[in-house]
Amino acid sequence: MFKYVQSQMEMDTPDKWIDKKEAKRLLRIKSDTTLQKLRDEGQIRYSQPEKKHIVYDRDSLIEYLENHVRETF
Repeated sequence: MFKYVQSQMEMDTPDKWIDKKEAKRLLRIKSDTTLQKLRDEGQIRYSQPEKKHIVYDRDSLIEYLENHVRETF
């Protein structure tokens, strides 16, 4: 039973590292160039485990969005 509960919890927990498609969906952007610009400017965290494989830190993307919230009154 413990294995089942643990696997259910893991399924509910989003991955820390996400691919380009998921990163663009989360940021609500369509352009690869915009995503690269955010990387180049150091605004979001990423890892490049292989030459042509880049993954993005989900927490970093959420933090980026939170830092750019504009309050309306």
